[in-house]
Amino acid sequence: MQVKFLSDGSEYRSYGGGSTTQKKEGGGIFWWAVLITLLMGAATFCWFFSIMVFSQPEKPFNYKILAKFKKVTPLRPYTLYTAPAGKAFGPRELLTEFYPYSLEQLQLRNDLLKRTYLKNYQHEQPVYLLGSYKVLEVRQLTEGDVFSSGWVLHARASEFEDVDMEFVMPGLSLADAPCAAGDVIKLDKRAYASVLHLERLGQDRVCATVVPLAYQTVVFANGKSHSLTPPELLNIESVWPLTRDPGAESIKPVDGEKAGIAATQP
Repeated sequence: MQVKFLSDGSEYRSYGGGSTTQKKEGGGIFWWAVLITLLMGAATFCWFFSIMVFSQPEKPFNYKILAKFKKVTPLRPYTLYTAPAGKAFGPRELLTEFYPYSLEQLQLRNDLLKRTYLKNYQHEQPVYLLGSYKVLEVRQLTEGDVFSSGWVLHARASEFEDVDMEFVMPGLSLADAPCAAGDVIKLDKRAYASVLHLERLGQDRVCATVVPLAYQTVVFANGKSHSLTPPELLNIESVWPLTRDPGAESIKPVDGEKAGIAATQP
């Protein structure tokens, strides 16, 4: 018996100079492989991008994304008994520790200070500021500031004038300033004044921006007491420090009561 296999010759076609070549199949597999590779690359990018956004909330771009999708970690309202332990610096120790930093090192340190604050000090301890400071100016916070409500004062260390500090009082709703130029603010360990930003000023000086972590009633030595509240959101794109540099010249004290500051249970 003779068996014949019929073929229309579709597996052979003439290419180029007339030579017959077997028809190639499987081109679709190549494009599927390209598509899968692109999808895997996009998934990997999204994974690393989300890690970057959540791990570095102090970056303005990352913070805006977290705020847009309501993923910003609420700031914890610490008390005197729950505030995290940390290393405390007086004015002289603060200058000795941070002034030798280069601009790049200082920027990295500032990023870390803000990051740990926004993450409620889960992995890093805060840096606290101690000492006695003479108030140079006081002003109310606005929508354009990092903290959009409350008050901020700029003061200079009484015993070491190369160090200034900004004391931020978020959520302090007062029509009049809580203190005046010439008053003396004393920061002790119970104030839990955490450093959020360090700025190098002219003439070998440093300014530290601090915020009290124990959001309780702040009592001044003149008998006035005020309550603070942690902000819901920060204007992270705003300028640090929050107040202008009064300069290195001495400021004559204004007549009035000297005030000390401490945190107490409401």
